[in-house]
Amino acid sequence: MMTIRSIRPNRWPMSSMILSNLYSSNSSSAAAVQAERTIREGPRNDWTRQEIKSIYDSPVLDLLFHGAQVHRYAHNFREVQQCTLLSIKTGGCSEDCSYCPQSSRYDTGVKSQKLMNKDAVIQAAQKAKEAGSTRFCMGAAWRETVGRKTNFNQILEYVKEIREMGMEVCCTLGMLEKQQALELKAAGLTAYNHNLDTSREYYPKIITTRSYDERLETLTHVREAGINVCSGGIIGLGEAEEDRVGLLHTLATLPTHPESVPINALLAVKGTPLEDQKPVEIWEMVRMIGTARIVMPKAMVRLSAGRVRFSMPEQALCFLAGANSIFTGEKLLTTPNNDIDADQLMFKVLGLIPKAPSFSDDEAKDLEAENCEEAVSSSG
Repeated sequence: MMTIRSIRPNRWPMSSMILSNLYSSNSSSAAAVQAERTIREGPRNDWTRQEIKSIYDSPVLDLLFHGAQVHRYAHNFREVQQCTLLSIKTGGCSEDCSYCPQSSRYDTGVKSQKLMNKDAVIQAAQKAKEAGSTRFCMGAAWRETVGRKTNFNQILEYVKEIREMGMEVCCTLGMLEKQQALELKAAGLTAYNHNLDTSREYYPKIITTRSYDERLETLTHVREAGINVCSGGIIGLGEAEEDRVGLLHTLATLPTHPESVPINALLAVKGTPLEDQKPVEIWEMVRMIGTARIVMPKAMVRLSAGRVRFSMPEQALCFLAGANSIFTGEKLLTTPNNDIDADQLMFKVLGLIPKAPSFSDDEAKDLEAENCEEAVSSSG
């Protein structure tokens, strides 16, 4: 007669020493070490350039994993904010930014237009809100706002009305003076975008009409006015990896980290000096996002321009690495963007949750009071 032996489930054959060695081996990358430190100690502003470079240079799967760990510690990992960016004044810019189709120096087919009127802007904001956006961003192709008092006062009205709709409001209007930042704050502006674009060293090869220090000065005015800072950069400009590290180092060593860090991938536009640049690969985006998440854990890391080139699985890697915001709508200023139906499908497939708008405690109380007053008025 044949004896049938009982089969027990397999057990882990590793001793505690082997497991310890395996854990140590898997945790030896800079991404692992610094992610653990970030979770343990919180945000810091004393990063060295070499520390950030070592994180950026970590094995990409390790960086992806540990960026995700920090992200889950600092944020609701399924929440992704939807933002809409509208060009309220297009073309005719006097600057020479090598990537920009709105510069008057390049023949890109973008025609100069006047500032959009209030009705058109508010209608666009309402449409964006109905489509799920909780932040509305307005961009004007200007070097600076000095000498544009009439236009600036109009924009203050736009900000106030959109803010009263219960949306976060962001502007990118070029360089700001201190008084203008204060006026935008009084109007209810949530954030001001002023990207550094790249490292200090590579910057002069991309732009000569505005200095790096002028950009930093605008960020200082924004911060001192009590407005959230939105500042990031563009990869794919022909820069070296060292320049990407330099950009992140500058942002991560500001006295206060930006609340918002957009990571853009260049969409090369015919007629600009960078028209022949090769497209950015997804692994380059993952490295930037994962590193940004570890060194600036509380920031909203925004998967911005260039997203249209990435598939849903590729975008999923960016969210896993730490991105928690996208721009929706047909265009990002003048370049194409992802289809809204495709974004809605992506949210459904990946199980993402739209993030509600965030305001300071005082702003939230003011908005709640306004909503109560409206409710009483309508019921009376």
